[in-house]
Amino acid sequence: MSQLTLVGIKRLQQRIDELETRLPGAPIYGVYWDKGPDPTLIRTHDAVGMEAAVGVDGQWVHNDFDRAEIFGEMGPVTDEYGNVFIRIPKVYIRKTDGPGYKTWAVSKHKHPGFYLPWCFWDHERKRELPYVDVGKYLASLGDGNRLQSVPGEMPLVSVNIVNMRNYARNNNVDGQRGYQQLDIHTYDVIRTLQIIEFATLNMQSIMRGFADGRYSSDDVITVGETNTNRAIVSNATASGYEVGQSIAIGTSHSNNSVSGTAREILAIEPYDAENTAIVFDGDPVDTEEGHVVANRAYKTGWSSRIAASSGGIVSLSSGRYPCMYRGIESPYGDIYQFVDGINVNDWHAWVATNPADYASNLFAAPYEPLGYTNSDTGGYATEMGWDPAHPYAEFPVAVGGSATTYYSDHYYQNTGQRIAPVGGSWLNGSIGGPSLWGLNTSSSAAAVFLGGRLVKKPL
Repeated sequence: MSQLTLVGIKRLQQRIDELETRLPGAPIYGVYWDKGPDPTLIRTHDAVGMEAAVGVDGQWVHNDFDRAEIFGEMGPVTDEYGNVFIRIPKVYIRKTDGPGYKTWAVSKHKHPGFYLPWCFWDHERKRELPYVDVGKYLASLGDGNRLQSVPGEMPLVSVNIVNMRNYARNNNVDGQRGYQQLDIHTYDVIRTLQIIEFATLNMQSIMRGFADGRYSSDDVITVGETNTNRAIVSNATASGYEVGQSIAIGTSHSNNSVSGTAREILAIEPYDAENTAIVFDGDPVDTEEGHVVANRAYKTGWSSRIAASSGGIVSLSSGRYPCMYRGIESPYGDIYQFVDGINVNDWHAWVATNPADYASNLFAAPYEPLGYTNSDTGGYATEMGWDPAHPYAEFPVAVGGSATTYYSDHYYQNTGQRIAPVGGSWLNGSIGGPSLWGLNTSSSAAAVFLGGRLVKKPL
């Protein structure tokens, strides 16, 4: 990023203020980017001078946003089913996009040029909603095939977006309403808040998340055992795993055919001079030499030991542990999350605003096409598309960056009809983050690294 002088920053602030009528007692928190390779952003409006920080485990950190409107008001709530959500108060967002500049701003008050994200709108009663509840935990499956957000569970994976959508909607019984899976409008809010709070497009430079786990056919069991709760592997293989992670055992790294489900690692202990035992929970299994072990998503609830509003456990930079943003576990990394309300056909995205209308592979009303076409080449994103009628939908239109430049996240694409998982998983390394879009994924796709998140609107 080109270095702006103090005078330049003041002129920039004046320019932005001229576009808005500021309301007394109505803070705006914003950031500015010159679209250069440096992903660091300049704070604007009431965010000027503010500092943000993340913590590890019980570490205390100073974060000015903990006392700010919107950010400091986010917190946990529990519904009638026992699901735990992070409540995000209603916000208005303003984005601008032009040659050599891009801005993001949020406020609790509707200044000129700001839009209300559709997750804060009741389509049936035509009214604004005071908040949206976002699953604190990656979604698991509960009674009645209902998607849930609870601690102590392995996230639901290996189901497609259609089933995930239906499981979320299964909560809408016996007078309950407003349940859905994560959608583009809710995700727009979460991503925008992260960008503004930490003033960077490279969130992995702040918290890498669980991005460097193991997913290789080379990680094989070296000594088979019967009725066991351990996997004996080479010392070199064991060095890639950590206590607290989860693993599965199968005939390949992509299936759980031996362990049945993902298992939490309880201990990693010496076995003999060449081998190490990975001890796991759950029912005993029979293992054979040549069976494959691989990581899976973390069991939910690990963030209970974090004292800061955002942070991680053990290490923020190693890539072996997940991260948390304002109570939301694994906002990126760990596993990809389905994002509803988006369908892509030959690189052209279509979007919908009402969760009742969400359906996969639909390219007609009530879905609407965006005013731009996504890049037909994959790579690290350098520019996102801009449609003023749909400012919440930003997908890569140019690539050629790196893990530390521009958006710092990768973009996957393919021809045909596609959906939009986001964030990356434990096997993506430095290509993951809040702007990683897997737009090469079909609606029938189901994999051990694909999951979702429950959302509830107060309808």
